[in-house]
Amino acid sequence: MKIHLPFSFVGGFVLLVIGCCLLSADASPSGAPEAACTTMTPQHGANWQNDTCPFEIIVDKTTMYPSQTLNVHLGIKSDVDVNDPAARGFKGFMAMAFDPSSFDVQPLGTFDNLASAETKTMNCPSPFREPNTIKQNVAATHTNNGFKKTVDLVWTPPADFFGPIVIVVTFVHEKEIMWVKENSEFIQVVPEPETSTTTETTSTTTTTPTTTTTPTTTTTTQPPTTMGAASSAIEWNLLFCVAIMSLLVRNRF
Repeated sequence: MKIHLPFSFVGGFVLLVIGCCLLSADASPSGAPEAACTTMTPQHGANWQNDTCPFEIIVDKTTMYPSQTLNVHLGIKSDVDVNDPAARGFKGFMAMAFDPSSFDVQPLGTFDNLASAETKTMNCPSPFREPNTIKQNVAATHTNNGFKKTVDLVWTPPADFFGPIVIVVTFVHEKEIMWVKENSEFIQVVPEPETSTTTETTSTTTTTPTTTTTPTTTTTTQPPTTMGAASSAIEWNLLFCVAIMSLLVRNRF
């Protein structure tokens, strides 16, 4: 016995299936799949955009040491019109770091465990250096397909790498609107500065006290000599006596 379902029920079921398929294809809802590691393109048949990307990649430094981390900011460019559909943000993304001279050969460094619930790190195969191995945390991607206006990532360079690197990001705005492998400015990874050892030399200066002897000048003051004055006084007395005696003799005669 055949069971005939109403057309409305069959049509509704078909529309529901189609809707679910479209929803799942509208940016991978749980992030980029492992298959995207080699091409950095979504696996849902979207077409690349040739016009200028409305999203930007900003790094907090252009020179760094291997012991440092790089802060990477993904966002909407300031010149995007508020009425532009891109002003809503991007639904999906995938970020990796490469040596600019060998794009697509080997991703460099690692992305840290991300604090945002909208982002996560990715593991990717490493066929070029170690076949059949997986490199941990070499990429970052989204965890949901909601619109995002900003995303902040943290990247750490390899300990043994020196030279230029570039952060490469694929942005997915809608299912069929995406910009693939947008580049940041170059970042130069340089060796750590050498630590110089400074030996402090202690110089001891011995100061010998100098004794200054000041000669003492003794001034002896001689008491005044009265001999000459006494002689003069005696002479005057004798003359006075002679004069008196002369007067007495004259008066007597």
